[in-house]
Amino acid sequence: MEIGNKVYLNNIDQIDEKSHIKVRVLKIWNFVRNNKVCSIEMIIMDEEGTQYQARVFNQNFSRFRHLLKEDESYIVIKPNMAAVTNGFSYTGHKQTLTLDWKSILKKCDDFSGPVNGFMFVDFNSIIEQTCPKDTFFDVIGHIVSFRPLETSNPVPSKHYIKVTLSNLDSVHLKVTIFGSQAYQISEYLKNNPTVNFVVIVMQFLKLNIWNGLGEAKSHFEVTKLFINSDIYEINEFKNKLKCHDNFGITEKSITTLQSYSSSYTDDFKGNFPLKTICEITEPIKEMKFLLVASIVNIRQNLPWYYEACKKCGKKIIPVPKTNHSYTNPEGISETMVVECTNAQCKKSEFQYIIPINVQDCTGTIGLTLFDREARRLLNISAYELKKIHDAAGDSDALFPMQLNVLKNRKFGFVVDITEYNVNNYNNIYTVLRVTEDMSIVCELESKIELMSIQSVSLNQVALESDDVVQPVQKDVISQTDESFTPSTVDKSTATSPCKISGDLKRNLQKFMMLILDMI
Repeated sequence: MEIGNKVYLNNIDQIDEKSHIKVRVLKIWNFVRNNKVCSIEMIIMDEEGTQYQARVFNQNFSRFRHLLKEDESYIVIKPNMAAVTNGFSYTGHKQTLTLDWKSILKKCDDFSGPVNGFMFVDFNSIIEQTCPKDTFFDVIGHIVSFRPLETSNPVPSKHYIKVTLSNLDSVHLKVTIFGSQAYQISEYLKNNPTVNFVVIVMQFLKLNIWNGLGEAKSHFEVTKLFINSDIYEINEFKNKLKCHDNFGITEKSITTLQSYSSSYTDDFKGNFPLKTICEITEPIKEMKFLLVASIVNIRQNLPWYYEACKKCGKKIIPVPKTNHSYTNPEGISETMVVECTNAQCKKSEFQYIIPINVQDCTGTIGLTLFDREARRLLNISAYELKKIHDAAGDSDALFPMQLNVLKNRKFGFVVDITEYNVNNYNNIYTVLRVTEDMSIVCELESKIELMSIQSVSLNQVALESDDVVQPVQKDVISQTDESFTPSTVDKSTATSPCKISGDLKRNLQKFMMLILDMI
């Protein structure tokens, strides 16, 4: 069969039925939804080193699945093109190449392009967030420190390890590696304790912003990991590393840091009192306490994110800016720009402020989950989730469906009752720490059970005639799933749920705005 003229991916729009493309498959994986493989996804590269996203939909699996293999090269004839619609392009292009019913795929034995197609970026560009934000990038460096594998999440793909890489200029970059690759690097470090330098290449990473600084993170099973592999790039890096006198090549230079689970364990085994919801319904005094409860819902019609300063995390405020026209001196317009209350801060980002309801065996109460803990649980930034939410055309008044993964899960919380809560008699408290580590949760539940056994209720004590329990007539807010129920705390009578009033909803919305103003 005549394959016609060769076309490169940079000129993909010029391809016709008589031309072909030579490509190498750098990465291949399945896209799964609802336990069903919807498509075969690939990142391909041509002989010029240009990378492109490619795809085979499930109706064409029988034609191509048995042919496609990672690190193999192919001749592609009559490919189709489709638009990238989710806002994130794996390779920076606005289209993806698709193989459909008329496409032809043949093995290629004379591919003359790069082998791996690494596209390394400078560590400083990641830290300063000037690297690509909506596409993948690659890094190379040697490990200077790491934290042990974190496995507290019940989902194995969310287990992770954090490593710090150093480049040849001694610039350090933090990288978070998830899933099977986290286990791969953890096993290597465990089984090779005498190796002085561990040089790794990570291909297809994403930018992650933490406390205003850029970091890198792996992306599901898409990211490729090379650990001290016998490839040109790693060998060259090692040779250059040996030429640097500042590196003590004969000394082991990898530091093992305390795991995050250990620091979290310390938080949950500290001096904070353990409480049940019925004990902390009223914000009587400032305190931090431990709580075991399940998230039962996310409250609607309240903000789930806010725009914050990248540097200090405080809420930014809109301010008017006067625009002068250089072509028309009398033409003056005004636009709104955002500024941090701290004049030294310049950039902003979206951060989480998720209003959740949690429940234990004694009641339900509202908490606020902020960015650090929310990102750790969701494994996606507020910025990325907002882009997905906006692309779906959903209203900001509704929280994204991705937040539903938090519901019906039991956590241990470190909660803060602040001065604001006490002064304003407001019982929507702030979450400082959250863990799903079952060893911690079960230990806290055992302590609660022991406390309940040791306690003596008023109903078990005979009261003298003078010992009358006076009812408390303060109104508090008891929050239940999908609504808020006002109730009166009255020890002599049982409370009954009633529908929330419009005034109460407005008051809660005002409270969320007050929280944002305080940030």
